[in-house]
Amino acid sequence: MFETIQETIENLALPKRVLVACSGGLDSTVLVDALCRYRSDVSVSVVHVDYCLREESRGDADFVQDFAEERGLPFYKKVADLSQEKQGVEEKARLIRFDFFEGLLKELGAGVVILAQHQDDQAETILMQIVRGGVFQRKFGMNQQSGHYLRPFLNFKKADLAEYAREHQLTWREDVTNQDPDYTKRNQIRNIVLPALNEVNGRAQEHIIQLAEQLSREELLIEGQAKRYLEPFYKNYNDVPRLWWFPCLKLIATRAGLYNLKESQIQDVVDLMRQTSKPNGRITLSDGYYFEKSYQTVDIFRENPNDVKSSKKLLKDGQKSDILVLELDQWYFLTDLRVRVQSNRPSEPDTGCLPLPDNLDGRLELVLAKSRDRIPLSSGHKTVRRLLIDEKIPAEERAKTYLLLDQEKNVLAVFLGQKQWYFTRNWPKDRPSGKQCLVWRIEEN
Repeated sequence: MFETIQETIENLALPKRVLVACSGGLDSTVLVDALCRYRSDVSVSVVHVDYCLREESRGDADFVQDFAEERGLPFYKKVADLSQEKQGVEEKARLIRFDFFEGLLKELGAGVVILAQHQDDQAETILMQIVRGGVFQRKFGMNQQSGHYLRPFLNFKKADLAEYAREHQLTWREDVTNQDPDYTKRNQIRNIVLPALNEVNGRAQEHIIQLAEQLSREELLIEGQAKRYLEPFYKNYNDVPRLWWFPCLKLIATRAGLYNLKESQIQDVVDLMRQTSKPNGRITLSDGYYFEKSYQTVDIFRENPNDVKSSKKLLKDGQKSDILVLELDQWYFLTDLRVRVQSNRPSEPDTGCLPLPDNLDGRLELVLAKSRDRIPLSSGHKTVRRLLIDEKIPAEERAKTYLLLDQEKNVLAVFLGQKQWYFTRNWPKDRPSGKQCLVWRIEEN
């Protein structure tokens, strides 16, 4: 096993100067040591980022600095205090880290950054990608080389690295938060899911990685064939087998620059394409994009940002009461909610339906509620905040509350935390239900 690590490092095609990201943990400590032992032809600089998230983080930085200086290696450190951040800490840390790396690459004239992720990390990454879902969410894990980032240890288990460290009498720092399953979602995968899978089959981790490699190969084949179908698909999509509509649409979206796309959205597009009774149609997608069908031709376009009526702005600037007009038979996507007014009852499972009163004049509008908005009751008014409390909507779900307005801007109903509808005194209770419905579905990302 040690020879294999040695061979792996010796056989790496490396430039004269490299950076090695070192946290002080087992994996990166082994990486620095192996490069020093087996690649004396390469100039190695050690880089470290301290996010100040743990009391021990300064000790980690001191350890890495001492470890580098003992081997005569240049050491570079960045301190980025994220201790007061409440959300998105992992993503912010990642951006800071890679921005630091990119700056040092230019400053020092280094060719690559070498990272110490191993097979266990790879299996965790693949499982995370699977459970996140999404049309464009790759399920293949990390590449051994991505641009100027190199990961030579992806074929080694953490246990292999630990054995190497013991053999060469290396010491390292332990991050105790890595063992806390409640600390991050990845920790849940690492400490609960993967051990359970390994109990079922001791080689589960290897099989997960083999499956990802298989999916990667198959994805390349599918994309290659979709590219061949693309020209006839643009001209007349009915000339292309329906099995290939989905891959072609995905490719068109990519070429248009649209990556924030859900599988359910593409399915809606396919459903519209199959409707021979409706030769023309349009579906609002995400980020100002829309799909348009005109007889046998289809494409994805982006609206002028100043004219976009999508809910992206509604969600970002919800406290400004931006209004979304609900046109008939057109889907709108509100992060994890899709909604539309349609002319018949839905047949899809897991779809909510609010029958609308007969002869309701004008188009309806949907607006993200503010806590101080006043809701008309049968007698008097009540703020949205008080209504949410009285209706026992959980605090973490209250931000997802919408007002349904008629063309006169009267509040007809309130969608409380995407849980239930509350009807105001403006709702025409004496009018029978018509054919039109407001339908919605909660989407999982």
